[in-house]
Amino acid sequence: MIENFHIRPLETADTEAIVALYNKASARDPNIGPITTAQWVDFVQRPHNRGGCDFRVALRGGQLVGLAESSLRDQGDQFVRFFKLVVEPPVRRQGLGTLLLEQVLALDAPAPNLNFQTLASGDWLDGIAFLEARGFTHIESEIGMRCKALAELSPALPTGVFVERCPSPVLMAAEVANLLNAAFAADVAFRRYAEAEIATILALEGQELWLVRTDRDILGCCRLELETTFVWLEQIAIRPSDQGRGLGQALAYHALKSADIGSERVAGLNVASVNASAQAVYAKLGFTAQRETRRYGIRQLELMAKLSRRQ
Repeated sequence: MIENFHIRPLETADTEAIVALYNKASARDPNIGPITTAQWVDFVQRPHNRGGCDFRVALRGGQLVGLAESSLRDQGDQFVRFFKLVVEPPVRRQGLGTLLLEQVLALDAPAPNLNFQTLASGDWLDGIAFLEARGFTHIESEIGMRCKALAELSPALPTGVFVERCPSPVLMAAEVANLLNAAFAADVAFRRYAEAEIATILALEGQELWLVRTDRDILGCCRLELETTFVWLEQIAIRPSDQGRGLGQALAYHALKSADIGSERVAGLNVASVNASAQAVYAKLGFTAQRETRRYGIRQLELMAKLSRRQ
């Protein structure tokens, strides 16, 4: 059956078919989606996705039935090829997932410092079985948290330190990129941010940038994505030398307080399962854990060998 599939690079004209694919897949596995046309277009144009040049689609009889999203992430001493597979339910268990994974694998020359990573909901048993059968192991999890009522706190800041909303976020792109790269360098999901990428993101509609700082130095930053009924705490980073001083809690509190969190406007975030201190901070702010998304990984060379043995 696998010879009936045709794989090719993503094209702009695929947009509506991709949205339809997500809707069909989500009907069976709600954690996959769905997505809107605007969300897909925005996602593809995010700088790290490079216009979807590393994305692949699968067609059968001219109908789009599968998708592989992929981006290469620079972690300094190694690279991570992150990917996501979406397959229409009626054509699952016919080898299409493996075929798409092989297409992603072919994007890079063999290298000992290249890893592959993907995410799978903790209750998506079929997806987890697919990954584990191909040698992927569970690295850590992302814990999705939600807040409908921000706790009433009075977080104290050290003398001379204050929190403010940045009136011109794009102008702070270089400082934000440096903060993110320093604060997240040890994370397994880390990828190096460039000033141009951060500037592009901060220029998008609905972005807010908050800073914790002194008169001379920026000590941390928090980026919110604002929608009418939802606020996403997308990133919060504190300079490594200033961590452990309560700055992250104060920064998140002031930013979310301004966003008017409540039953009509819920806040959400993801936090690594291994980051117990951050989870404790968010719990104090009123966030509760809602779901687990597992991160799976494998070295590129190991994946190549594993797939070769399956043929």
